[in-house]
Amino acid sequence: MLLNYSAPRIAPNIVAAPTSNLDINSILGLTPSKYSGLQSVGDTGYYYGDNKMYEPYTPSPSYFYMNNGPYGMQYYSGGTGPFAQSAPSYSPIFGYSGGWQRGGGAEAGTITRGDQSFRPVDVDVTGFSKNKVGEEGSETYEYSPSMAYVYSKAPKPTYTPTPNVSSFLSAPTMPSYTGNYGAGRFLNTGNLLGFNFTPAQTTSSPGQSPAI
Repeated sequence: MLLNYSAPRIAPNIVAAPTSNLDINSILGLTPSKYSGLQSVGDTGYYYGDNKMYEPYTPSPSYFYMNNGPYGMQYYSGGTGPFAQSAPSYSPIFGYSGGWQRGGGAEAGTITRGDQSFRPVDVDVTGFSKNKVGEEGSETYEYSPSMAYVYSKAPKPTYTPTPNVSSFLSAPTMPSYTGNYGAGRFLNTGNLLGFNFTPAQTTSSPGQSPAI
């Protein structure tokens, strides 16, 4: 006979986390939009995606300028007129040549979806927590759903206890006593803790006195 010295195998007890039935999108007013990766935020006119809050806008036309012309005049490239210039060359190290700078165009952080441009905004939106990230002067803001707000707006479960009729009917009742109370109720019975205090009954024969 083979002896099995291995420990008994017990099936692992796997506890699954309860699934939430909260409709967070509905509580926050988020609905799908025609722009890929962006959701409409209620009737605010903002769009939410990639932890950013955006608004649609139209970027201004791009142009080049410099401030060191004669008499402090600015010369613009493009367009027509006596001061029209061709676009300057650009170097990743030195920037645009000839002291030119670029103006207009899309703002920092702009994203495009099709023909529509969106710029990030710094606003307070109900139901969202806002957190500033990045260095001063170039900071941006990230948004995330406020779970405190979500839970405050979530439907609250109702609970109505069901009375246990059988338990109520079988509940013990307190004994009721009539007559004397305290130790006297035991004395009336002639028996207290097993001792009989009832006077002994004697009988006598006719013509004979009871024994003392």
